[in-house]
Amino acid sequence: MTLRGPRSGLGSQCVVMVVVAWVICVSRVEGSSSLLLQVTRAEGTEGPEVEVTWKLPGQHHQALTLTWDAVTYTSQVTFKEVGNYELDPSTESFLIKEGLKYDRQYRVCLVREVAECEHLSSVCSFVRVPRIPQNKAHTGPWLYLVLGPVHSKNLTVVWGTTHAPESPSNPRPSKGFRITWRRVEGRVGHPGHASNLVSSRHLIRGLIPGTRYEVCVGETLTADAHLTCDVITTAEDVPGPPVTEAGSCRSQAQGTHWRCDVTWMAPEKTHGRITGYLVEWKDKEGYVLMESVPKGTLCQTRCYEDQVVNFLPSEVCVSARTRAGLGWESCVPIHDVSERILAFFELKVLVVIGVTLVLYQLGPALLRAIFRCCVRGLYRHIEGQKEHPV
Repeated sequence: MTLRGPRSGLGSQCVVMVVVAWVICVSRVEGSSSLLLQVTRAEGTEGPEVEVTWKLPGQHHQALTLTWDAVTYTSQVTFKEVGNYELDPSTESFLIKEGLKYDRQYRVCLVREVAECEHLSSVCSFVRVPRIPQNKAHTGPWLYLVLGPVHSKNLTVVWGTTHAPESPSNPRPSKGFRITWRRVEGRVGHPGHASNLVSSRHLIRGLIPGTRYEVCVGETLTADAHLTCDVITTAEDVPGPPVTEAGSCRSQAQGTHWRCDVTWMAPEKTHGRITGYLVEWKDKEGYVLMESVPKGTLCQTRCYEDQVVNFLPSEVCVSARTRAGLGWESCVPIHDVSERILAFFELKVLVVIGVTLVLYQLGPALLRAIFRCCVRGLYRHIEGQKEHPV
């Protein structure tokens, strides 16, 4: 999760106060009303459920995101995100069903975007899912799960049985396993995939680079609440091409310097987190005249960059970069602004000359045709008057 700090020059400073309680956590932003989040435990029929309710002051027009993390206490407290959901601003409650396990503590956070401060303010609450009831206790063998190696689109999953207690309900080892995986981020998440196997190893293909997935494994007839699960993020890959919109140049010094600019949008397929862009100004043969790396905060929607170039470029190319490397480039042709104006007037002159030539060649014939048409019409009108005198 990336937090954007407030811009310099703002008159007010945003302060977020998070009060963690058993079921209530209140966040206050300076200059605004309090934000209340309530987390209540609920017992589901198939597994644990957590119902989250909140109250937003004023109109519900902010962008809201609900996240829930599994909390682990060792030498230090660690959080592993197991769910991420973009909420409808008009709703005031949400029922969490996916990614929860019995006898685990979770941190539930409601993140909203404050337009006047241009950063993310969040309010969180901790809740612990109780132990599994005796009537729902797992009687089969427990599995351990090993994920790796992890690639950008593929993931190897290996699992094994820790122990298989003998009981009347489980007289012999399992004859099959079930493995499921789903994406745990996005507005609607991912419906997930499932496969029934007899082996203890599986290669998952077709994953999205730089995306969090939850992988679960268990016996074929094991309930979803008793599966052994883990959350992992696939490796990043080179991003796709940005959406380059337009580029133009204007003369800065006669024949020696041009100030050129270009606008573009972020790639549709980022394949990870964009860490920067590369802008290249090229001539007609593809030779790079000059390149630039935009500085400062990375743009979110539309990006802009300008630079002084010693030679007039023919096109500009933009490519994005992730930790995996530089991605595909997107190029658009550019022209000098003065040349565009001159070409516009030249086009008008050509149109006028063309119309003049057409009139010169077809003018006499058109005039004769019009004259004959008028004479014939007048003659027919006079003949009609003679046949029907008043």
